[in-house]
Formats: sequence, structure tokens, C-alpha cells
Amino acid sequence: MNNNKSKNIDGDVTINNPGKSRTSSNFNPERRQRGLNNGRDYTSDENERTPLISHPVEDALDFMYLGKSTVKQTIFNAVNMLMGIAILSLPLSFKYAGWFFGILIFLYCLIQTNYTAKTMKKCLDIDHRCLTYADFASLAFGKKGRLIMGGIFLMDLFNATVALIILAGDSLHTLFPHVELVQLKLIVFFIITPFTWMPIHILSHVSIFGIIAALSLTSVVLIDGFTRFEPPGSLLAPMDTYFFPSNWKTLPIAFGLINAGFTGHAVFPSLYRDMAKPESYNFMVNCSYSITSIIYITVAAAGYIMFGSETMEEITLNIMSTPGYNVLLNSIVIWFVVINPLSKYPLMLTPINMSVEVGFFTMFPLGKISRVFYTIISRTFLSFVIVYTAIVFPEFDRAMSLLGSLFSFLISAIFPLLCYLKLFGRQLSNSELIWCMILLIMSSIMATIGTVWTFFPREWLD
Repeated sequence: MNNNKSKNIDGDVTINNPGKSRTSSNFNPERRQRGLNNGRDYTSDENERTPLISHPVEDALDFMYLGKSTVKQTIFNAVNMLMGIAILSLPLSFKYAGWFFGILIFLYCLIQTNYTAKTMKKCLDIDHRCLTYADFASLAFGKKGRLIMGGIFLMDLFNATVALIILAGDSLHTLFPHVELVQLKLIVFFIITPFTWMPIHILSHVSIFGIIAALSLTSVVLIDGFTRFEPPGSLLAPMDTYFFPSNWKTLPIAFGLINAGFTGHAVFPSLYRDMAKPESYNFMVNCSYSITSIIYITVAAAGYIMFGSETMEEITLNIMSTPGYNVLLNSIVIWFVVINPLSKYPLMLTPINMSVEVGFFTMFPLGKISRVFYTIISRTFLSFVIVYTAIVFPEFDRAMSLLGSLFSFLISAIFPLLCYLKLFGRQLSNSELIWCMILLIMSSIMATIGTVWTFFPREWLD
């Protein structure tokens, strides 16, 4: 029997039997999932399918423990992943945008990220071996797509870790105002850097602090607002707020500040593959975004009402600098805010550290002891570079704006839409195609303008 050779999407050569279809219009996701649970891939009743994603281990799924999370567990993981440090700057985003554009941008970011999270599912269903966001990129654009998104991810993580150090330093400064901010960041460096030397499994369980910190912050903002009777800092005696921006120059900064809170797409492929009932994925996405958006809009609106034009980069700075609140209660929340970024810092640095170490060890093979020494030195140096960057660029709102405008729009909106159009563009109805193009154009414009505005000197925006 003669076999035909063809290239898959990664450029790897595969062998296809004549008469066997590479794709099938009879693809059945439920049948695929039943096959996946048994370590097989059934994409049609009659046709075989060559996987589009190439992995080093041919039968990797045979020993992967996937498809075990319930819908509730997946919702918990999704909310935990979505609710991050971006919540602290949401009141500031409403100060920059005003009520009208603040709510409008908030709804747009919520709708677009919710929609693209669901389009990712349709793309993932093409090939059951697509497990990660890198696989998702490779699915549509091959190895070049994987490399490009890998580079964007590393830059995204670097910027996010800088934001974590800025947040930790600012939060500690509210607790210890007599200590210089630079000194506090250096103290953070000496405390947190040794944790980057540890294995990842030792640190993974601390992510629960994300939800605890967000819920605690929301509760304390409301408690403080309803227990204070004069402005600033009271929900019963609100500060002056604006329907439209009081300074139109600051409006683009709000794009990134708001969008940064809705980016969880890097983890959605893994969450989907780990669902025992993958058919409930869209329901899970809706629930996760509903819970997150309710908490976000509560903090954003309450913080802006309480402090108005005096809203600072982080709502915690306002809380701790306003007299009359319960000092013990607020201090506990601030410590949660401090612990949360410090617990995430080593986890977020892991992909960057692994990329650096794999590249170095490939070029310069070392013995076991030498590898340990290099790992410690390399990770310590990278941590120092991040802390130094946080000292040189100490503005939390700028870091979050860049994170949301450039990286979050790329990862959560622009790239998923491009992949969806590449894979399904010819099958979409005219209305859905127009909808995708509107989202793509709007997101690209907001990402570009927001990113450019992030680098403007603050005095230009006054």
C-alpha cells in the first residue's frame, strides 16, 4: 500500500493513508470527548483524523490525568485566576474615564473577553491534543504562532511581576510609612527571591490568596464606606464624581486598567481539558465572569464614590491614608494584599526562569551541582532586574495600564479572534463575521492608543 506524505500545521511530516480524510465535516465533540476519556480520538464515525498538534510523546494523553474537575471546581479555579491585582486600580479607571465611559469600557471588556473565551473552545475542539495556549497558537499559525505568543507571554509575565513588586512595596509603605519605599522594595527582594529557587509544586497551593484578598478587599471597602459619615471615604456622603471624564487626556489609560482584570485566556485551554463535563464550558465561563464582574464593579463604583477626584493609584492607599477607619481591619486586608502578590511572584517567574535555563543548558551542558549554582544565580539576577525596574518605574497604574492595554488585549482579544477567523472564517455567518471584525478592530484601536498613552509623562496628562 502506498502512503502519501503531507505536512501538518507545525510543519511536521505525517503519513496519511489514501482514502482517509484529514478533516471531517461529521466531527462530533461528544464522541471526541468519550474517546479522549479512553485515551483515543474519535472525530467521526467513519473517518480517521491526523492530530494537528505535534507532541514529543505520541500517546501523551494516555497518562495525563485530565477530565476530572467538576463544573463548580472549574468555576472556582477560573474565578481564582481572573481576580488579581487589577481590582486595586479599578476605582482609578473610573476616575480617569468618568461614569459613562467607565461603565461602557467595563461592559465592552467583559463582553469581548467572555466571547473570545468561548471561541477558544471551538478552536480547541479541532484537535484533542491542543492542551495549552501555546498549542492553541500553533493550531492556527504553526510554529511561528507558538514562538510569537511565547515571546509575548514572557514579556507579559515580566511586566506582571514588576507590577507585583510595586504593589507589595506600596502596600508595605502604607503599613510602615516612615521607611523609604526603595528600602521596602529591597527588603521584598531579599525575602521573596529565595522562594524562586524552590520547586513549583511547593508554591502552587498558595493561589487561594487571590480570592481571599479580593473578597476581603471588597468587604472592607463597603464596611469603611458605610461606617464613615463625612467625605472623603464615605458611601453615605459621596465625593463629587463625573459623568464624563474630568480630564479627557486620561481616558485611554482606563482601557488597560479595566481590561487587565478580565484576562484569563492563558489558562482556559487547561481548564477546558480538565473538565469532567466539557459541554458545560460555556456555562462555566458565564458564571466565572458574572462572579468576577460583580466584585469588580462593586469595588470600582464604591471606591470612586468614596474618594472621587482624590482616588489614588491603588484603592488600598486611599483606605490607609484616610483617618477614622478601623485600623486593625484595614491593616489585615493590606497584609492580604501584600501576601497575595508575594505568593504569586515565584509562580509567575517560573516560565521566564525555565526559558532562560533551558536555553543556557542547551548551549552549555553542565553537571548537576553546576546547574544548581547557575539556577540560583540566574534566578537571583532576574529577580533583581525586576525589583530594579519596579524602583525605576514606581507607578502602579502605568504598569497595570501597560499590562492591560498591550498584553491583555493581545492575549484575551486580538489573538483569539485572529485564530478563530483563521480556522472558522469561511464557516461563519455574515452577522458573526461582522461581529468578530468589529471586536478585532475595536480591540486593536484600544490596545494601540492605551499602550501609547501609557508612556506619556504624567505631567502631559494633567
